[in-house]
Amino acid sequence: MRYLTKSRFKLGLECPNKLFYTKKDEYANQKDENPFLNALASGGFQVEELARLHFPNGHLVDDAQGEKYNYELKVEETNQLLQNENVVIYEAAFKYENLFVRVDILEKKGRQINLIEVKAKSFKDGHKEVTYNSEWKFYLFDVAFQKYVIEKAHPHFRVSPYLMLADQLKTASLDGLNQMFRIKKNSGNRTGIEKREDQLAQFAFPEDSVLSLKDVTDIITKIEAGEHRILEDYEFEDAIAVLSQAYLDDRYFGFPLDYAKCKHCEFRTETDLKDKKSGFEACFKKQLGWKEDDFKAPNAFEIWDFRRWKYLTEKGKLKLNEIEDEEFGANKPKVVGLSRIERQLIQKHKALRNENTSHIDVTGLRDEIAKWTPPYNFIDFEASTVALPFYRGQHPYEKVVFQFSHHIYHEDGRVEHANEFINVNPGEFPNFEFIRALKVALEGNTGSVFQYSPYENSTLNQVKAQLEVSLEDDRESLIDFIKSLTTPPKSNDYKGEIWHAEREMIDLCEVIKAFYFNPYTKGSNSIKALLPAIFKNSDLIKEKYSQPLASINVTSKNFPSHYRWLRMINGEIEDPYKYLDKPFSDWNADFERKSDIEEINDGGAALTAYGLTQYSDMTTVERDRLRKALRKYCELDTLAMVMIFEHLQDVASQ
Repeated sequence: MRYLTKSRFKLGLECPNKLFYTKKDEYANQKDENPFLNALASGGFQVEELARLHFPNGHLVDDAQGEKYNYELKVEETNQLLQNENVVIYEAAFKYENLFVRVDILEKKGRQINLIEVKAKSFKDGHKEVTYNSEWKFYLFDVAFQKYVIEKAHPHFRVSPYLMLADQLKTASLDGLNQMFRIKKNSGNRTGIEKREDQLAQFAFPEDSVLSLKDVTDIITKIEAGEHRILEDYEFEDAIAVLSQAYLDDRYFGFPLDYAKCKHCEFRTETDLKDKKSGFEACFKKQLGWKEDDFKAPNAFEIWDFRRWKYLTEKGKLKLNEIEDEEFGANKPKVVGLSRIERQLIQKHKALRNENTSHIDVTGLRDEIAKWTPPYNFIDFEASTVALPFYRGQHPYEKVVFQFSHHIYHEDGRVEHANEFINVNPGEFPNFEFIRALKVALEGNTGSVFQYSPYENSTLNQVKAQLEVSLEDDRESLIDFIKSLTTPPKSNDYKGEIWHAEREMIDLCEVIKAFYFNPYTKGSNSIKALLPAIFKNSDLIKEKYSQPLASINVTSKNFPSHYRWLRMINGEIEDPYKYLDKPFSDWNADFERKSDIEEINDGGAALTAYGLTQYSDMTTVERDRLRKALRKYCELDTLAMVMIFEHLQDVASQ
């Protein structure tokens, strides 16, 4: 029997065609390889374990190690437990026809069942409230589906639906809440969590928890009545029926393509997954009759910040040679630099002409560079945001900033890795020490300060908010320092202070958008896409950074003088992040590790690594290895900004 589970139901709501490709080894699935999603999944398991403490003495319908998943056995065990007058069940299993659900927490009192779906997602009364909108609708349909299956399997029960969420109005009552729920390496149970029972004994539930229960009965009732729909042609029960039948038959649904959804389809293949089939391509072959060559032709998916997906879907246009310039939308020229539409059209025409030369607004770029003041400072931060706080007094998802790297590009061309900061010591809230170290680093000169994307700006503003409610003796000077660099938050609900930074950080990403387009980026402006694109077009960067550090006047705090940042393989520059050290490559297998992370070469891995370092019983050796790997990763991030800066200087001077 092919069972439509709640996760598969949600997938079918996103796009019914996806049901045909899911859980098939031959098809690529990008979500399986996403480090950020994996980190978020780990946080979800932790939240689920905390939620269970709100409903103690529950019975777990567990997955035995080595056991082939047995739907019938789970349902039978659940039904036996439901014979109790009052009972709490974790992972209760219900089946109706080919529908199958596991309920995170089920509370039975007589004929009343409280269905509690636990999510690591946060809410805040009056601001980030649970309502039926794009942010919450899939979670709510998930709950509605569970309620439907329970009621069909047990029509004599009354079912009330709830969400249990991280409550941003609450704060942790003591240090180390996050570390009391450990992700277990190679765990055989479903969640892979080990609870620190000795420490949890200090908590009182629900008073000390950062989770809250939210009654969603009214919204679920409207979903059941057809007032809310995701698949517009189907009411709720009809949607269940057609999706369950398609999955049971293992049949391709043939749901009409929606290019806005296709763009982000997880069943697209990337370079490292080319040994897998592409569900995305299969859909286009079946519905549009595309051949292999059609996928090689430039298409709108590659266009940066394209927004007219509904129009293209209606017109049946996707290839760039089919889309007229005026179909990109009305142009709204910017005062300085390229407008969004101008940039899109440049990308379109370069793609159609198969041109790989960069488009540079030399005059505009020169004028922009002329505003900058040497020496030039480049900063990058690493931070953690988790549902269960690390420290007393923290809200869920409140930012912990544990690291920065700082490079200086001097007027004489010397590149100095001038400063760095990292604090991964367990139990030590790093944010204020972080901002003091950054203040010392940047007050060493009056040059321009660069970030890449607004992340550093928003992070500093969050530290500012933390300082404002702190008792730090130097908080006023630290707040003034932050205000000298940042612009105020731009969110619609921000009602706070407005200020004008004396040394406002320059966003290199915005400079790129305004004055520079490199076809090799395929429209992406992320630093991970831009850097290899620059390697292809810049002889200066290739020649300079292919040499040892000592010979190019570049200093480093973490790499030896003979280290080469760029390596050539078969005539192509390799991704320098690929060659960052694996911290445990030579680890003695006889010594247990608290972490199972193998390398730190992206933000998701850095976030995960910080959480691991907070285990108080981690050995000094293991924590030092993670610290060393984090330092190298962050240093490369700021040096990447320096490389981009040097390239911009070079093209502006030609």
